[in-house]
Amino acid sequence: MKSLMPRGSTRIFNASSRQLFFALFLLFSIQGKASAVELPSINKSKIRLSIPPGRTGYGEIIVENTTPEPRQMRVYLEGWRYLPAADGTKEFSPAEINTSSAVPWIRFSPSEFTLAPFSRQKVNYSVNVPEGASGGHYAAMFFESLFGRMEEAQKEFSAGMNIVIRVATLFYIEPEGTITRKALIDNLKVAPAGQGASRIEMDFKNTGNVDITCGGTFAVMDKAGMVYARGEFNDVYTFPGDAAGLSAACRERISKGIYDLILTFDLGKALETDKFSRPAPVTRESGIEVLDDGRIVLLSSG
Repeated sequence: MKSLMPRGSTRIFNASSRQLFFALFLLFSIQGKASAVELPSINKSKIRLSIPPGRTGYGEIIVENTTPEPRQMRVYLEGWRYLPAADGTKEFSPAEINTSSAVPWIRFSPSEFTLAPFSRQKVNYSVNVPEGASGGHYAAMFFESLFGRMEEAQKEFSAGMNIVIRVATLFYIEPEGTITRKALIDNLKVAPAGQGASRIEMDFKNTGNVDITCGGTFAVMDKAGMVYARGEFNDVYTFPGDAAGLSAACRERISKGIYDLILTFDLGKALETDKFSRPAPVTRESGIEVLDDGRIVLLSSG
């Protein structure tokens, strides 16, 4: 995960409309320059650990400066969670306002260092899972570098801004033996989507105690097993208790008749790159009828 964040202050004294426009122009110019800066590189953007309660896990992250300029680096932790849109966007927050935060469990060193040109720095961390802990806990370790300061002055106008760039490693901590990865997927709907297409929709709710990234597929087939249409649902990213909508487009024109709609959902997409056992797929079946005009009507659901 990478982000650009302006830091500092902008001061405007007796600003006219022209001066205010200049201030906004300067702000966007600075941000544009920051976006062109080469960010520090980290070797792990995501770390998922399963640690028994009362035990400690250890690891390291390598930060690399791939530029000919030295970089002053600062390392710190924040809590995070997925936003309600469930599309993978995240909200970062101080640890104390997030009950699922793993920030209090993590120690690391060093917290500040200078990266020489084309050099690397190892950041060691430990994760101490307390006794009695259960369910998923999360943290973001940010590696922050000051890009520079730009100042402009014009008569009664002055502006100064620090540009800070940062990259993050996301921590997913699972107290071993306490994790329940399950979801409720129901309320199947099929509706016209224009130009002969149909939209297949279902409601999703994370009823477990850990993050779930869910994706799925559908297939329309006849009783002989011949497939007439297939497609994919959108991925949803959730924390425990989160709800989201799953939807997929069926664009194939299917002849009038009776068919089976087979829906398969993967609750383990978040574990694709981890050495964790993945839950069994969730399957739903429904009988459908395709009418003369191409509309799809649900006959039954399982």
